[in-house]
Amino acid sequence: DGLEIELLHQSYWRDTPQTYTVQPYCVKVFRQRWYVIGFCRERRAMRTFSLDRIQELRTLETKFAYPKDFDPAAYFASNFGIIVGDGKLETVRLKVHASHRLYIRALPLHSSQQEVETTNDYSIFEYRLRTTFDFRQELLSRGAEVEVLSPASFRQEMKEAIGRMNALYRE
Repeated sequence: DGLEIELLHQSYWRDTPQTYTVQPYCVKVFRQRWYVIGFCRERRAMRTFSLDRIQELRTLETKFAYPKDFDPAAYFASNFGIIVGDGKLETVRLKVHASHRLYIRALPLHSSQQEVETTNDYSIFEYRLRTTFDFRQELLSRGAEVEVLSPASFRQEMKEAIGRMNALYRE
């Protein structure tokens, strides 16, 4: 209807819920959670709000014009998951060990996925995307089956995260 909404949202990162006025552009599902994405007046920027953390929601009488150039698919195209990164678009290369590559082939991690090398022991997959928190979490969830080869900065970021994980299990 082109109407703004006001929502009371409880972030995981704040002690108290905050009220936001949002021009809703689309909804998206990621990992069994629904999100509303739109322009937030208070933040003067696009924001994503998880529906399960909205405590109150009401439709306002304030109309807004849906941007003609907003395309939800294009908005998320260079990203994995729900987080839209501000970082640069990068070519990411992953080494995926033999049996796990079947999972990656069957359910690609991203639309840009290409299998660029295959051996008996592993495959190399290449992606063109932003290395957001969601993407890093996805790769970490794959454990020792997936290794980041490049870019070097993302490989280092993964190495540091794995080091912190390893420290949790030291006696």
